[in-house]
Amino acid sequence: MNYPIKTDSTYVSRIIFNETSEQTVDSDFGLPDYCPDIQKILKCRIEPQIDSRNITADRIEIEGTAVVRIIYVDAIKMSVRCTEQSFPYSITSNLKSAPDNAVIQTDIKVSYLNCRALSPRRLNIHGAFNVGIKVIERCSVRTVNHIKGSDIQQKKTTLPYSRLDSVTNQQFTVTETLEQGQGRAAIQSVIRSDVIITKGETNSVSGKLMYKGELLVKLLYLTDLDHGKTDSMEYSIPFSQVIDLGNITGASKIAVRSNVMSHSISLRSEIGFDDPLPVLNAKISLTAFAFTDNRMTMISDCYSTLYDVKQDTEEISLPALLAVLNENIVEKTNVDLTDNTAVKVIDVWCESGAAVFSRKDNKPCLCGKYNICILAVDSEDNIFYTERSSEFSHIISLPDDCDDITAYLENKCVSAGFRICSDKRIEVRAEMCVTGEIYAKHKEKCVTSLTSDESSPKKNDFGTVVLYFADRSESVWDIARQYCTSAEKIISENELEEDILSSPRILMITA
Repeated sequence: MNYPIKTDSTYVSRIIFNETSEQTVDSDFGLPDYCPDIQKILKCRIEPQIDSRNITADRIEIEGTAVVRIIYVDAIKMSVRCTEQSFPYSITSNLKSAPDNAVIQTDIKVSYLNCRALSPRRLNIHGAFNVGIKVIERCSVRTVNHIKGSDIQQKKTTLPYSRLDSVTNQQFTVTETLEQGQGRAAIQSVIRSDVIITKGETNSVSGKLMYKGELLVKLLYLTDLDHGKTDSMEYSIPFSQVIDLGNITGASKIAVRSNVMSHSISLRSEIGFDDPLPVLNAKISLTAFAFTDNRMTMISDCYSTLYDVKQDTEEISLPALLAVLNENIVEKTNVDLTDNTAVKVIDVWCESGAAVFSRKDNKPCLCGKYNICILAVDSEDNIFYTERSSEFSHIISLPDDCDDITAYLENKCVSAGFRICSDKRIEVRAEMCVTGEIYAKHKEKCVTSLTSDESSPKKNDFGTVVLYFADRSESVWDIARQYCTSAEKIISENELEEDILSSPRILMITA
């Protein structure tokens, strides 16, 4: 006999695709004619960028460009120079089926890079980077919350969770001419550029989401190609974007994952200006999630007081959004120079590393890594480059009863200041911004169906009244199952207030 069941349903996010694709960069290439010869390579860097990423039916398509940027000392002026080469790449993967409501997320990490000069005008590049690809789908979860039958005893569990009301992704381009400050020398060539998103804010407007962000653009550039003079500049570029998330309300919790998919700085001559102006083109991706706090009741266990039954179960996992993070972290690190002395610093910057959630002294903590990069001049007027790896940890506030936690985190290096302590030591003040979400994962076994064998009824071999000597921490539910009665009846007859007994005692159990 199959018992009739009543179900409830909700929506959560589920990762339906999670793979990593390794992309290699192997090339010999020569310097462009306008670049002077290489005397010494200072820094070689792969900057993988994504030009487009889409899901078409059951197919994932990613197109990108890996920019290899070489900062070096030229053989004539002994000044800082830069050359770059772009290598296109593409990734295609197939899903098991076409998702209805899904977004694609990517995470790029450089594995290694080897760069050497074959001659003053020719370079050999050998490196690789990994593109992590996740497809997140809004999917339905169904649970059984009632089984019809007078003989059926049901143990119900209620879990708090965050219902996923909507998820969407928008990609758009920000184009901005970067005005130079009054009295600043014109940009002749860009050596290094970094673009990150800071200060993301959300507001609900007529059922839609208004996202206001800020692009932080940092440039190191040449102001004089003949003499190799350098300068640096920072720009803050505000932008806004309307995101259609469906019918969001004031009770909705919003999480937005923002990142710069790709960027370029080009020099463009304009009428009325003697020198070319730098123009930023940045492709932005915003992935927005709308949640509502909710609770779901499910049957975690059941039995019949009359017959032997067979139950089918499955584990249900319901995520609860604990926090949307935007944590600023400041770290001071002393960089000791072993092979060089520094009398002048040309530039200091930090390269972001991984950020993870962990526990430190049993407290929730954000831990991460970053690289400190220093371009400087020694006492003999030689340019040198050095970098050091550093770590940070930051205690955050979370509820004490959360054990099974998962996190989506991104670490961005916002700024890097420095102080020359001596010719052998530089103090670097790095500011990181860790953004993302932290979820508690509530898991519970849920009964999905129940079948009884009416041809083999249970026999009562205990009599009409039983005195049961219960130990501390025993479950009334387990005792009731053993004696083919209900937990509610034992609790009522013995004036109990809890299912788990806090002390040993004698229970009266009646048939």
